[in-house]
Amino acid sequence: MSIKIVPQEQLTQQHNKTSIIPNIPLVYYPSPKSLYANRLARITQLTMDSPLSDYLTFCHKIVLAQSEIVAHEPLHCDFAHLVQQGAAHDCPPLSLENLPLNDTWFNYLHKIIAMTQAINTEIDAILNQLKKYTKDELFAKAQHLLMGRYAEVSSNESLFIWCALSVYYTQLASLLPGKAVADTAQQCWHCPVCQSSPTASIIHIGQNTGLRYLHCSLCESEWYVPRAKCTNCDNLENITYYSLDRELSAIKTECCEKCHSYLKIFYQDQDPHLDIVADDINSLVLDMETEKLGFAKSGINTLLFSIK
Repeated sequence: MSIKIVPQEQLTQQHNKTSIIPNIPLVYYPSPKSLYANRLARITQLTMDSPLSDYLTFCHKIVLAQSEIVAHEPLHCDFAHLVQQGAAHDCPPLSLENLPLNDTWFNYLHKIIAMTQAINTEIDAILNQLKKYTKDELFAKAQHLLMGRYAEVSSNESLFIWCALSVYYTQLASLLPGKAVADTAQQCWHCPVCQSSPTASIIHIGQNTGLRYLHCSLCESEWYVPRAKCTNCDNLENITYYSLDRELSAIKTECCEKCHSYLKIFYQDQDPHLDIVADDINSLVLDMETEKLGFAKSGINTLLFSIK
């Protein structure tokens, strides 16, 4: 078994058969406009007193570009048949296996490049190199990243390519029809919507108080995974947590003694304004301290130069 997307009509049929189905956590598709608006606000807040304010200011320019893309160049598609096709093939609906990459994201990359120029000479050098590549060369780099072959692409270039891909896939995910049920099965560390790795996990408040969801690094969907379980190898034993200052910290690292990986976990009850991408960057000191203990990060952050 694996985490699966369930079309709306199938979910409705199951709902009519049993009263248990409504209590099964859902896979949540992103809402691009509010997602980027909230991220911009959070970055602005964090920049005020962060030692990483210069880098967060750079990130703000990228997220602003993503926000403008969603506002002025939105995707308009009907993906009902893709969900059905993905279910038939038992693969995520937005995975490369089910949905080959088209060239829409190229326009997004050029928009991001245009809005992040003239920050400093180092970034300008990266952007100038990206502009020299042919469409085929950029497409090949994107394919490497989507297939998890991160070492095949310069990490500096990966940042911009991944951000362009992310705003594309985030819009695709928001257009998927119906709802989805998340099976709490094994091998749950890949996004059931696009098959990418998570950035981190979050403990929600509100309707899903206390439930843990992984947040996708590409399409920004979220899917349920039980707590105290390694999100890299499914290990249920010897899971330890570390934070910088206090036990009730809003951000911790969840570390697995079996595979020696870790992923950050965010607690909304401690800080309801957390943004996984922005706060992951702002808490890089926690990464450094955790890696000193011998753990390697299993997640990907779309706004970091170094993609693991």
